[in-house]
Amino acid sequence: MKKIILPGFVLFLLIASSSAQDHKTIIVKAGTRAADYFPQDEQYRYPEFTQGKVLFKDGMLTVTKLNYSFLAGEIQFLASGDTMAIADEKKIRYVQIMLDTFYYDNGYLEKVAGHDPVTMAVKQYVKLADIKKEGPMGTRSSTTATQTYAGILDQGHLMNLDLVLQEDLVLSRNDDFYIGNIANGFLLYKKSNVLKLYPQHKSTIKNYLKTNPVDFKAKDDLIKLTEYLANLK
Repeated sequence: MKKIILPGFVLFLLIASSSAQDHKTIIVKAGTRAADYFPQDEQYRYPEFTQGKVLFKDGMLTVTKLNYSFLAGEIQFLASGDTMAIADEKKIRYVQIMLDTFYYDNGYLEKVAGHDPVTMAVKQYVKLADIKKEGPMGTRSSTTATQTYAGILDQGHLMNLDLVLQEDLVLSRNDDFYIGNIANGFLLYKKSNVLKLYPQHKSTIKNYLKTNPVDFKAKDDLIKLTEYLANLK
């Protein structure tokens, strides 16, 4: 997979978020390939690259077949038989694939509910959580020496799924929920950030949360809270 600069834009590498609200762990065993643990339908948001559009903040519009890679954490498109990533994501206003909308704010966020100025979005990605090195008597210990995996990782994302690993790799599949809007950006969806975004409604929101307990890891609870916030005057 290659990065490519769209006309008029500068290359920008995606940096993974380190705070996950919901995740599952995948252990890639030594002597195997990461690809063995990720079927095609788990590598991408859509089963195939689908016609979509990228609207930039300066009004430039690009229409092509797109997909979102969970492993690379980026919107990709096909060019000359190769997989490319959109460069300079910070200048993207939004990406639309089918009926889904993605924003870029330190990673791609897919819209879940709401509308400006109150939008709920989710960041879905896979990151390296740990490396298990073999120790005495076949035991395995944790290490943070991720630099030894430059061949498979790029800014924390999986880029080479066919590399046969020499140690166990612990990967974390994450879903982080966010709240915000295009103009002002997004914050991790948690109580303290909600109160920060709506200081004028702090007491009202606290009362709502008392009578309607919200699990900030539960998608349905956050959708209901987003609908409530959207109706605040």
